[in-house]
Order: sequence, then C-alpha cells, then structure tokens
Amino acid sequence: MRRVYIDEAGDRGAADGSSRYFVVSAVVVDDADDSMVREEMSRLKQLLRRGPDDVLHFRNLTHSQKIKACQEIASLSVQGFASVVICKKALNTPFPDGGLAYIAQPDPMYLWAIRLLLERVSWLIRDTGGGTSIVTFAHLKRFKADKLHSYRDALRRSSTKIHWPSFEGHNFRLSAPSHTHLLRVADICASALFKAVEPDEHGNPEQRYLTELRPIIYRRGSGPVTSYGLKVFPVGEAKPGGSLHHLRLF
Repeated sequence: MRRVYIDEAGDRGAADGSSRYFVVSAVVVDDADDSMVREEMSRLKQLLRRGPDDVLHFRNLTHSQKIKACQEIASLSVQGFASVVICKKALNTPFPDGGLAYIAQPDPMYLWAIRLLLERVSWLIRDTGGGTSIVTFAHLKRFKADKLHSYRDALRRSSTKIHWPSFEGHNFRLSAPSHTHLLRVADICASALFKAVEPDEHGNPEQRYLTELRPIIYRRGSGPVTSYGLKVFPVGEAKPGGSLHHLRLF
C-alpha cells in the first residue's frame, strides 16, 4: 500500500499578472513509512522554529528556510516525487479563428495535468514493487470536487498510459494541508519546482530549491527526467530552445 499526496503551485489564469506556468506535484510514501515521515516533518518544523500546530507553507518561509526545507525533504523516507509543468503561454496562443485550446481553460488545464501526473505516479508505484495506493489531493480553489471523481471514471473508460492497478480499490480523497500533514511535503515540492520555472520580477527563476530535491525526483532508466519525474507540456518546451530546456539537467 502507498500513500500519494498531490498539491499544485501557480495559477490557472490567463489574465495579465497570472503565472506563466502551472505545476502539479505528487509525493509517494510507502504506507509503512507514513508515520515516520510525519515524525520527520515534525522535526523539520522544529528546525525551522515553527510551533507543533503551525501549518508549514513554502510561501511563508524565508529563502534560507526554503533551502533547508528542501534539503530535509530530500532525505525523508519517501519513495519519490513526480510533477507536471504546464506552459500556459504555449496554450494561450490563439488558433487562426481566434479560439484557444480547450485545455487553456482553468478546469481542463488542471485535469489534463492530473492525467499526466497520474500516469507517472502509477509508473513510479509499479517500478518500486507495485501494489495499490490511497491518493489525497489538496483542495483547489474554484474547482468542484465532483469533477475530479467524474474525471477518474472517464479516464478509466478511455485509452491512457495510466497503470490502473496502482489506484485500484480506493477513491480519490480531497483535503487541506491543515488537516492532512503530508500534503505539506507535496506543497514544498510543487513550490520548489514552480520557483525553478517561474521568473521573478527580474526575469530570473530560482533553481536552488529544486536542485536540493534532486535525489527524490522520479527517474526511469536512462530516459530524460522531463519525460518522467519532471514532465513538461507541451513537450517542445523541454527540448533544446524551449523555455524549460534547463529542467533536463535535474
């Protein structure tokens, strides 16, 4: 049995001021190690001088605390993490008739990212011994939970690359970091990746956080990490000359 925790970073908007990228990340933990990882996260809060009841959010940490958090998470008893990065600019280029791609809309964008992420999570579970899992998603603002459950049913009936035995027997769950402790690990992983792709006010991404997490990024054989643990969509953005080509170095 595995436990999978999923959170996102960035936004799904297209207006001026919206993020350039949208990130969804999943952390996979063996059920037998779940309580151990909780204890390790409690020690991390102590290192960061946070109270036992504080909710650890990446955005509320200083730069040095973010680095320390990523260093500690890279040594946790987790089996790995996988992510999907959506390049919104590529989706927001109008067609000749002026329309936009369907997945440029907020909910379809999230669901498409989830589909790609579930593929990679299912492979990670299969590659590390198989079995099933309990998947917990962080609540997403302005997204109705029933859409997620309906989408799972639709994916199950369609042709995908998802290894479904990895999810058999358990419904998807939704929670919040304040209620589900290890969603905070997914928050930190997603936020670290987001900072590595999203330029700051000076046009510079911050790659240090993701570099510290390198040991637990899902890799598969000799395949590029941007096909597995750091999946980029559209795929051309991860190729030479693409906006996210640098992710291949992780």
